Amino acid sequence: MSMRLEGFPVAEIDGVMRRTLWSSVAVGILAVGAGIGFGYPLFGPGAVIGLALGLANNRVFQVSAARNTTAEGKINRGPFASATFLRLGAVTAVALVLMLFVRPMGWGVIAGLAVFQMLLLVHMLKVLLAFQKGQSSGGIGA
Repeated sequence: MSMRLEGFPVAEIDGVMRRTLWSSVAVGILAVGAGIGFGYPLFGPGAVIGLALGLANNRVFQVSAARNTTAEGKINRGPFASATFLRLGAVTAVALVLMLFVRPMGWGVIAGLAVFQMLLLVHMLKVLLAFQKGQSSGGIGA
């Protein structure tokens, strides 16, 4: 069974991002507490930085995609690729610099980035599966 996204409500993405943001806040608070509890007080702030970088990265991606998409829905690949390279390069540079100079915080940044992506994926999958279920049962978007 193939999943068609033609009628997918784009407004749902705002909800996904809001749930991901609040989940990230909760994970950041837990990371700070766990880092202190396990004797690595710099891990928690690093995780918070990683979660914030993940959120900023996603937001800049959305803006870049909107800016570099024509009215017909085609992406201008050159400017989009340049923006992607700069965005991912900046995130990587922050993580690597912290890994080199403040190792526990660097590991926290890497963990925060990974957890952000997992949270985003889980929240998006929930919405996509609900949309698919609605389509298969003749509901919204059918």
